[in-house]
Order: sequence, then C-alpha cells, then structure tokens
Amino acid sequence: MKNKKNQNTKLIIDQKVSWKKVIWFVGLTYLVSFLLCGFVYKAGKKLDPDLPAIKHFTDIVQQDPDAVARYLDIHPEVEIDDLPTFVLGRGAEPIDLTSLEERVAVYVSQKHLGIQAFGIMMIFPALIAFILRLIFADGFKNSGFRFGKFKNYLYMLAVIVIFVGISILINALIYGKSPDWQLSNMGAHGLTLLGKPASAGLFWTFQFLIIGLVANLTFPIIMMLGEEYGWRSYLLPKLLPMGFWKANIIMGVIWGLWHAPVILMGYNYGMYAWTGVVLFVLVTTILGTLFNYMYVRGNSVLLVAVGHGWFNGLVPSVMLLTGFMGKETIVAPLGIIGIIVMLILLLVGAKLTNNFDIKPYIEIKGVENE
Repeated sequence: MKNKKNQNTKLIIDQKVSWKKVIWFVGLTYLVSFLLCGFVYKAGKKLDPDLPAIKHFTDIVQQDPDAVARYLDIHPEVEIDDLPTFVLGRGAEPIDLTSLEERVAVYVSQKHLGIQAFGIMMIFPALIAFILRLIFADGFKNSGFRFGKFKNYLYMLAVIVIFVGISILINALIYGKSPDWQLSNMGAHGLTLLGKPASAGLFWTFQFLIIGLVANLTFPIIMMLGEEYGWRSYLLPKLLPMGFWKANIIMGVIWGLWHAPVILMGYNYGMYAWTGVVLFVLVTTILGTLFNYMYVRGNSVLLVAVGHGWFNGLVPSVMLLTGFMGKETIVAPLGIIGIIVMLILLLVGAKLTNNFDIKPYIEIKGVENE
C-alpha cells in the first residue's frame, strides 16, 4: 500500500518525446504572446518613438524627473491643466498630488494603459496547455495540482532568500558602500505606503514580508500559475524522456526567448539590445533548473508557482537596497554577477541532489518501476 501511494505522487512521463505536442505548444504560445507584444510596442510608440516602451513607461510612473521632462517635451499637447491633481485612496478619500512628477505619473498610467498589457502574456502558456490537453485528449489528471510536501516550499524559499542575500552583499561590495537601508535612492519624493508617509524601515519590511512573501501568494499567484501550468506542468514532462539536463536546457532557452519581446522593450535591462535577451536566457536556464527539479520532486505546479512568486517578489529587495540603474547587465540580480551567483548555487544544488537526480520522483508509462 505504501509503495502504491508513493507511485501515485510521482510524475508520470512518456517513454518518448512527443515533438508534435511540443511544437504545437511552443508555436501557439509564442504566436499569441508575440502578437500581444506587437500591440504593446505600437502603444509604446505613442508614449515615446525613440525609447523602449516598458522601460520608459516604468521610469515615468516611478516619477523619474528626466523621464517626466522628456515626456512633456515630446508631448507639447499635454498642458499642466490636463494633469490630475488628486487620486482616490482606500475608502475613496482623495489624496493630493503635490509634485509635477506625481501628476505626470498618474496621467501617463491612465493615458497609456495599453503598455501594461504585456503582463497578460503570463496567462497564455496555461491557456494553450489547457486547449492542447483537450485537443490531444491528454486529460488533466497528471497536471501537478497538488500541494505536496511542506518541506519542499521551505527548500525553495531558502534558495531564493540565500540568492537575494548574496546579491545584496556582492552589489554592496562592488559599489564599496553599505546597502541603502534608509532607501535614500527611493525617497526623492518621500516614501509612502497606502498613500501615507512611511519610514524606510517600515517600507522595507512591507516590501520584503508583505509584498515579497505574502502578497505574491494571493492574486499574483494566478499569473504565476499562468506560466507554470504551461512551462512546468505541460512542456517539461513532454521533454523529460530525453533526460533531465537536455530537457532543462531546452526549457530554459524556450522560456527565455519567450521573454525576448518585452526584454527588447526595456523590461529588466532597460535596453533595446539583444544583450539583455542573451543574459535573460541564461537566467531562465539556471533558475529554471531549480523550478524544473522542484516540480518533478514535488509533482506540484503549486510549488513552482509559489517559488516563482517569491522570486519575483523578493528580487526587488536587491534593487531597493543596492540600486543599480544603468548597470543592470552587470550586477545582481539579473546581470552577469547575478548569473554567476545563480551558477554557484546551481553547483551546490547539484552536489546536494546527486546532480539533480529525478529517477526517484518519476514513473515512465509502460515501464515497471521497482
């Protein structure tokens, strides 16, 4: 009975790779995602014809004075009287916008809403996987919708926290100064939480504990599942018959190149150049090793969705404490140094897991397992 129970928790894979299903999934996911990115790119041209859409939009919304000045210079039709003077806070009470940067930030976030549509692409992998499961009659039984062992979540969180901690330390050493605990780089316009002034300590605690660890497990988890139900729950098992490492590298490249359009519009690295795409493919390949192994180990898409959420939620802590604007391609978390840190952690992980051995956690269809 115990052996049967253990087998029921294993990931079931085919004996051979179904390239037909792989090609259909990757092709359709790329097609719909890139079409969306084309719309975002076109919307970005209305914001600024010469700068990466997502990067410039983010700079304005974050109230960067230079970005705001450039926007007003490019859009002389926007007059001061057109800019909002307040926003509605929680409870519908008005919150005054006291600076030009704040007023432009709110105006742009409302006027150029289409640029933010790129976030919707996160649900496409799951949508395509769902459709293909129906078309190819794969069913949904082997989808990894189980919580799994709690200790796997602790392992996932530990790796991410260690990476964030090392990244903060190394960035501080490179700059030759202590982390910006007072968040002076972020406080040019005052730190606020829920529309009210906040101290650096409270802001940092809120970002790390509430946003990083808790909030990313609520609504954002839907978006994380949008990716992970496609990449990990559908595509990975289709590739695993060729072995973990081959499947892992192919997955990493496919996952990374899927981000290429948004990277080229300034997401993460703030540039048009393909340098950012190459770096991010390395990131997705190394980070994907953690997600791929933990998915197989726990046979749980919820586990990797939570891990994805934690990574996205905690990594901004590195930027908060060791801001690196202009050096994104070099320092941690996603630059060359961050990739080196990831690689070192990967090697440690390989040592602890017998080179990421997945044999104890999989069951091959048609093959008797001892």
